[in-house]
Amino acid sequence: MGIYLNPGNENFKEAVNAAIYVDKTLMISEVERLAKEVNKYICISRPRRFGKTITGEMLSAYYSKGCDSSELFEPLKISQTAGYKDRLNKLNVIKIDLNSEYQNTIDRENFIDVLTGKIRNEMKAEFPEADIDENDSVADAIMKIYVKTKETFVIIIDEYDVLVREEVSETLFARYLQLLNGLFKSATLRQAISLAYITGILPVVRDKVQSKLNNFREYTILEAGPLAEYIGFTSEEVKE
Repeated sequence: MGIYLNPGNENFKEAVNAAIYVDKTLMISEVERLAKEVNKYICISRPRRFGKTITGEMLSAYYSKGCDSSELFEPLKISQTAGYKDRLNKLNVIKIDLNSEYQNTIDRENFIDVLTGKIRNEMKAEFPEADIDENDSVADAIMKIYVKTKETFVIIIDEYDVLVREEVSETLFARYLQLLNGLFKSATLRQAISLAYITGILPVVRDKVQSKLNNFREYTILEAGPLAEYIGFTSEEVKE
């Protein structure tokens, strides 16, 4: 179990055990359907306080090989669906809270390189047979692992747009675009990605970021589609 690679389920467990918890776990089956039938690159853009982070924690707890979430999900709605256990804790997850990472980084100009190094070190430790070296990007490391093991990845990035909102330097922003390009615009890497799920306040149609994320299907507050009831609360949930 790592911080970025195959994290545990502690954050989601804390939410489930809170005095008030609204069960949104059926979103997992909807995300699974969308990934298979529509697009496995999913972006959720909403204002703050719409539960974007907790849905990411839920998906991580469900997919991550770094924990056993069977008892956690058993009392919840998702456990009543067909195929619920098919991918329960069976995929490699890379989960990044981009805002938290950026705000807690001292050397912000080298933020992307620092973050890449942390993730790469966890991947090297978990998959020594993949021969990951110090010059590999996260995308390179994923591909090496896939070639050796045929194991695929779920990538979850919370607040993907923080570097846009912070108006960082051109140099740092260029490094961020390289990261996005490597992860999400590579036809070669696509076979190694089972799901990419990113959240943010700003919509994808945003300056230079757009070209790196234009293969994502975006679900906004105005065009929420089948995910409408899972991000934020419905009127019936509020009454309850």
